[in-house]
Amino acid sequence: MKITDILKQRGQTVFTVKIDSSAIDAVAIMDESKIGAVIVLDKKDNVAGILSERDVLYKCYNSGVELKNQTVDKLMTGVEDILIGKIDSTPHDLMNVMLYRRIRHLPIIEKEKIIGLLSVEDIMKMMLDSYENESHQLRKYIQNPFGVHIYDDNKK
Repeated sequence: MKITDILKQRGQTVFTVKIDSSAIDAVAIMDESKIGAVIVLDKKDNVAGILSERDVLYKCYNSGVELKNQTVDKLMTGVEDILIGKIDSTPHDLMNVMLYRRIRHLPIIEKEKIIGLLSVEDIMKMMLDSYENESHQLRKYIQNPFGVHIYDDNKK
C-alpha cells in the first residue's frame, strides 16, 4: 500500500483555521469533524503551523490561561517545527517518524502543497490491513504451495 491509497480511503480534506482564530473555534472544528489536528494558515493563506489536541491540552494547562481566552497562534506548533511526509514516503517510514518523534499527525505534501493530514491511526490501520492480507496469502500458499488440487472435499 501507498500513502496515496490511505489518502483516497480516508479522504483528502485538510481542515484549516486562521492564525488569529480563537482556540475554542479550532477545538469546535476538531470536535465536529472528529479529527485531532488542524493546519493553521496565516493572513495570506500560507501554512503557519499545526494545532493538535495535545497542543491545546498541554499549552492551556501550562499557561494557566483558559481556553476561551486563548488564540491559535499561542498554542500551535509553528511551521518551522512541523515534520512533514511526502506523497512518495512509505507507510513504514512515516510510522517510524511518528513513533520516534512522538507525534500523532503528519501533513503530507506533494509539490510543496499540503494534500492530506494523516494520523498515526490512519497509518496503523493501513499497515494492519496490509499485514493481514499478506498473512492470508501466505497461509493459502502454505496449504497448497503449487496450486495443484488433488481432490476437493466439496465434491462427494
